[in-house]
Amino acid sequence: MVSLSERLKTLRKAKDMTQEQLAEYMGISPQAVSRWETGSTSPDISALPQLADLFSISIDELLGYDDVERQKEISSVIDAAEEQINKNITEKPITELRKALNKYPNNDKLLTCLMYALYAASENDALCRKYDPEIISIYNRIQKYSTDNYCRNETLRLLFRHYCDTDRTAEAKRLAENMASAETCYDYNIYWALEGEERVRFLKDRISDDLRQLLWDIWAYSVHSEISDDEMQQLNDLRQEIELKVKNRFHLE
Repeated sequence: MVSLSERLKTLRKAKDMTQEQLAEYMGISPQAVSRWETGSTSPDISALPQLADLFSISIDELLGYDDVERQKEISSVIDAAEEQINKNITEKPITELRKALNKYPNNDKLLTCLMYALYAASENDALCRKYDPEIISIYNRIQKYSTDNYCRNETLRLLFRHYCDTDRTAEAKRLAENMASAETCYDYNIYWALEGEERVRFLKDRISDDLRQLLWDIWAYSVHSEISDDEMQQLNDLRQEIELKVKNRFHLE
C-alpha cells in the first residue's frame, strides 16, 4: 500500500498546489508539510478530515483505501438536488447541499451544485442580493483550488449568467474571454474518435441538442428584434415546422 507521505505528495501535486499553499490552507509551516511528505513525521489524526476534504476524498482514500459508499452518497445528494432545481424548487436542495457540505466541506461537485442552486434561487430579487456574495465566493474557491474541469467550467458558466442577470455586463464579458470556443469543446471533436453505430448515436444526440439550441435562438431573436406581430408569428410557425420535421426525420423525442 502507498505510504501516507507518498499519497499526500501525489494528491498535492495533482491539485497543482505548492507546499506553501497547502501549509497556508492547513495553518501550519511549509517545513511541516515537507516533513509529512518525506515521512519524517505524519499529520496529526485531527488534521486528516481537513486534508481529506481538501482533496475531495475520504479519510479511507487518503490512507489508501477506496470509498465507494462516499461517492454514492455525494452523487445521490447531487442527483436529488438537480431534480428539484429543475422543478423550480430551490430552498430544499440548498438546505440538503449545505448539510452534505458540513460532512464534505471541500467537495468540488457539491460546491458546484450548491452554486447552481443559489443561482437558480436568485430569480427572486431578495434572494439574489442575499446569495450574490456566496455565488462569487464559490466560483473563486473552485477556480483557485479545483482541478476538476467540469466544476471549473460549470462555475464559470454560472457566474457568467449571474452577472448577465444582474446587469454586470463588463464582468460577464471578462469571464466569457475564459470560455472555450465551440470548435475546441468535447462535443464538437469527439465525433472524429467514434466509429460505426457509436458515431451514429452521437450524431443523433448532437442533432437533438443543436435543435433545442436553434429553436431557442429563433425564439430569442423574435423577442429581442423590432419586428411586427405578423413577423413574430411567422417565426413561431417556422420554429414549430423545424421542430416537427427534424424530430420526425431523426425519430427524436
